[in-house]
Amino acid sequence: MRHKTVSRLMSHILHLNMGFIFKFLLIAIAISWIFSKLLQFFLKSKLKQFVDHANNLKREDDLRRKPNDGNINVDHIPQEYQKKRSKEIKGGDYIDYEEVKE
Repeated sequence: MRHKTVSRLMSHILHLNMGFIFKFLLIAIAISWIFSKLLQFFLKSKLKQFVDHANNLKREDDLRRKPNDGNINVDHIPQEYQKKRSKEIKGGDYIDYEEVKE
């Protein structure tokens, strides 16, 4: 008789534990799914902010580098270039030549 009572008690405890394990797993899966969706939303929004910021920086840099009127202003001409320029040949003899086709 005592053996049947212990057996019933064990089956009852096992039944309660299975219900608890099932509920625990169900809740854990639900929480992990919700957490993954929130993390995915957060990471997407942060990535979008990062890309927008990078695009704005690129756009500002392009506008800063582009001349307003399409002309290029030279603020400084190196001394070496000016010296070379003054030594350039300004004229000379013309040598007539003829192309030879092979």
